[in-house]
Amino acid sequence: MTRIQVAKFARWLFHLHYDIRTEDGELLRDGKVHLVLPNHPAYVEPPMLCAEFPEVILRPMADEAFFRKPVSRWALNLAGAIVVPDLPATSADHREQSAAKARQLTTTALQTLADGDDLLFYPSGHIRRSPMESIGNRRLAYEVCQGLFAPENRQTYADVRVIMVRTTGLDDSFFSKQKTRPVLRRHITMHFEDMTDRLREWSELERRAFNEQLELWYNLPQ
Repeated sequence: MTRIQVAKFARWLFHLHYDIRTEDGELLRDGKVHLVLPNHPAYVEPPMLCAEFPEVILRPMADEAFFRKPVSRWALNLAGAIVVPDLPATSADHREQSAAKARQLTTTALQTLADGDDLLFYPSGHIRRSPMESIGNRRLAYEVCQGLFAPENRQTYADVRVIMVRTTGLDDSFFSKQKTRPVLRRHITMHFEDMTDRLREWSELERRAFNEQLELWYNLPQ
């Protein structure tokens, strides 16, 4: 099966149980290059997001652990996923290795966008474990945006648009990390917004302040 066939089949499966509504999803079809930064309420949300737009090739960044499982490895390879390596930090040597891997990941992300590919990753780096999205001191989104909006890179990334996605309705689902509330048909909303100009402004802040701005947006009332 091709990637598009798999995505369309997955979309059909998701819609059997979920009532999925997208707001301004056409932003992904504007012919530009996209950096897509969603919140992460549940494990099912990443494949759901990709399946909603089968004709859009979103290259996801995924933790190395998912590449160790045959089914998820097959799906991720089909999507052209980029491996996010494990980043141990149990000693000074490991911290140096982690920092080097993190820098390489930023370089890979920026090169992917420079090559004209749409890129999808989660600023929090993990599934949400409470009602509020928390990014903390994570650095990937901050460093990628700094690279995107650096004056010397203006020409390279002129066609890149930063799209943030806020998904609601999955907090208490079976695939979340919060208390589950079974329902017959779950209503999901995916809100897409072009945040390019605001991310350009926020990228001039310190990292923690930048992340706080992302958190405020993700945690806006439903």
